[in-house]
Amino acid sequence: MSVSAPAAPLLPVKPNSTLGPRGRVIPSAKFFFRGGQKFFLKGVTYGPFQPSSPGVHLHGPEKTAQDLELIRQMGANVLRLYHVPPRWFLDLCEQFDLQALITIPWEQHINFLDSRVTRLEIQDKISSGVSANRGHPAIFGYMVGNEIPTGTIRWYGLPRVKAFVENLLELAKEADPKALVTYANFPSTEYLIPNNVDFYCYNVYLEKQEVFERYLARLHNIAEDKPLILGEFGMDSIRNSQEKQAETLDWHIRTVGKMGLAGTIVFAWTDDWFTGNHQITDWAFGLVDAQRQPKKAYHAVQECFIRGADGRAGQRVPLAHYPRVSIVVCSYNGARTLQACMQSLQEIDYPDFEIILVDDGSKDDTQSILRDFPNVKNIRQKNMGLSYARNVGWQAASGAIVAYTDSDCMADKDWLYYLVATLQNGSYAGVGGPNISPPAQDWIQACVAAAPGSPSHVLLTDTVAEHIPGCNMAFWRWAFDVTQGWDVEYRKAGDDVDFCWRLQQAGYEIAFSPSAIVWHHRRFSINAFFKQQQGYGEAESLLRFKHLIFFNPNGTAKWKGSVYGLPRFERFLQQPIIYHGVFGMGLFQSIYPAPESAFAGISSSLEWVTLTACAAVASLVFPAFWIIPVFMFLATVFTGFTFMVRARLEPRYDTLLARLLVWWLAIVQPLMRGWSRYFTWISLKHTPSRLIVTHEAGIPRFRFERENTLSYWSNEGIERDRFLSEVTAILEHENWQYSLDTGWTDWDIQVYGNTWWDCRLRSMTENHGGNDRLNRIQLAPKMTSLTKASLGLLVALIIVLHVYLNADPYLLVVLSMILGTFLLFWAVRLRNRLGEICELAARRCRFVRVEAEKG
Repeated sequence: MSVSAPAAPLLPVKPNSTLGPRGRVIPSAKFFFRGGQKFFLKGVTYGPFQPSSPGVHLHGPEKTAQDLELIRQMGANVLRLYHVPPRWFLDLCEQFDLQALITIPWEQHINFLDSRVTRLEIQDKISSGVSANRGHPAIFGYMVGNEIPTGTIRWYGLPRVKAFVENLLELAKEADPKALVTYANFPSTEYLIPNNVDFYCYNVYLEKQEVFERYLARLHNIAEDKPLILGEFGMDSIRNSQEKQAETLDWHIRTVGKMGLAGTIVFAWTDDWFTGNHQITDWAFGLVDAQRQPKKAYHAVQECFIRGADGRAGQRVPLAHYPRVSIVVCSYNGARTLQACMQSLQEIDYPDFEIILVDDGSKDDTQSILRDFPNVKNIRQKNMGLSYARNVGWQAASGAIVAYTDSDCMADKDWLYYLVATLQNGSYAGVGGPNISPPAQDWIQACVAAAPGSPSHVLLTDTVAEHIPGCNMAFWRWAFDVTQGWDVEYRKAGDDVDFCWRLQQAGYEIAFSPSAIVWHHRRFSINAFFKQQQGYGEAESLLRFKHLIFFNPNGTAKWKGSVYGLPRFERFLQQPIIYHGVFGMGLFQSIYPAPESAFAGISSSLEWVTLTACAAVASLVFPAFWIIPVFMFLATVFTGFTFMVRARLEPRYDTLLARLLVWWLAIVQPLMRGWSRYFTWISLKHTPSRLIVTHEAGIPRFRFERENTLSYWSNEGIERDRFLSEVTAILEHENWQYSLDTGWTDWDIQVYGNTWWDCRLRSMTENHGGNDRLNRIQLAPKMTSLTKASLGLLVALIIVLHVYLNADPYLLVVLSMILGTFLLFWAVRLRNRLGEICELAARRCRFVRVEAEKG
């Protein structure tokens, strides 16, 4: 979902424009950058070797220089070491333009949390290991641990081990603030996910390409908006042939590039390997043998690291073909961010695309900004709403693929490459990617970015999406023919959700590409954020009319998949589910997001707050019950507090005041959204006046049979599908709100009649031989949630008056009877109006009304 950007001027700040000098590598979203250019990590593990001196697990400088020259010729740019090197080694790395990723060893295979002395020793090793070479330009970063055994984590419990690792990461940052820090994980402890790493690293040995590719998709979603690298991958050339080793490493590196990882590290440089105080002779994972003679794997890796594809060594593999892509940007008063948006699109690295800007009646400087971009197809129209503008965009497009982003977004240069690569990787109708907040310009914007309610993706699996945000999506052109384009009823938001659901209901899948990123400015003020949430609430009301099966009774979306963008895998009070395997011995011990906390959803809702207020008023009359509203209020406060604690704020803006603002936003956001949702819902529910006479005169009066049923005979073989199509056409013409069966209900059409009643239409066809058909139609009025709540409140008041106050409830009983009569009138009126529609639809189908048999 998206709404128009604020109108005040904004300096075009690109996420990569503040990156450091040539020597430093900086993480930015899913990638690394060096000197403003993407840095694909092409690594190889180096050592450990038999110590040349105490504590130095390296050969002497002369032999090391020979190794580094061969490594440089192979095209690698990072060496992963398993011990802290001496400074002369880093000086050699700088000379050969190589960087060191240093793993600091400690006693991670013992019960290290039992002893305070052991913990302090480990912490000292991290601090001293990082400080030893603090600030050296050849340092890429540090790993503060490597593959803590799953049994150890299971023994101590995940929270304790995670807290300890995060403490080590903080110590490393304090020792060298400019160095990157991470923890080397592996599939057996996939669930150990420190929050304060600069990038994620997994050691993965999977030798089947399709399995490997699926697992990378999973790791991408675990890494969310941080770079992901593989810390180790290799193959033994003793148990496998050199040809097999070379072939496997070739597809490994190409798959890493295709899947959009930030890099990979091959294990290992040489068969010369000394560990556990002895020389290893029964494994040969090296790219060169112990005498430094290159194996076939060396040349395979060299081919990928140096030549690569598209001139992007090691990072991208050629696509099967490069279909033309039309990028559509719809903007209404989006001048504040439009310059940066257009500039980022100009820099996209893709061979065949066009840019279309649909100016939806802007009154700001949009047109003057576009003069700087003469190659952009500029379409101006009066303000018609977002969906209308998106329809104009795809209809003007010349590409086989139509991609959408917003004027408050900036696209990564490889955005189209990853979108198209994912589309070509399966029979998908569309694809989307994540939208990531660029660095906030002040603490208010940082809090808004961390608050709940921002647009995000919803995943059914690691690769298939239920919903992709409208600011980052692309579809094959034929998908618009399937759906008839965007529904123009959605003027501000919700059209992306509606489009995705309609496409899925037609039997198609939408993919998710985690590396196809756009930078999406969150709202720049609290007021703009609340307006956005009000727009989302309106959109949910519109969506509920047409997709009832996807909504809860209170009107909130009921997603089948997992919503991303909330604090990692922790929905308020819920904890993630971890599969450990029998006795905790599974090779792949996976983490699964817990469903959103039902308690948190209820206690933060508008309905709950309203009931809290009512209970507070009631406690004035019944003081003994004062604890009830207090408990309800504290539940709401606590729900906001849990979000505040787990929210991810940018470190430079992470203050107590900022956390308190996030807490307040977490409480107010669902109330604003719920308020807008309810009032939009009520205003849209109506029973249109009698319009049938304007269509077709002479509709006879009718009466219902028992159980609100109608029966129609056809001797032309016309069945209920034709009848339902006619009913739908009339509902559309008369501007009713309704939902159609999606395959999950026992009714055909649900019509939203008025504030108090809905009505469900169900049909069946009896086959009486030949072309003789009897079509039965049932109309069943259904109370809305407001009706049920009103009746329940009246019943509760009657009971309280009679039981607790010994008062005479006759007045309320009379009021209840009047309300019941009023409700019955509206139910009959709605049923009769729909009965007229059924009569008209039956007449168009040439049905003959069959009267009910008496008796």
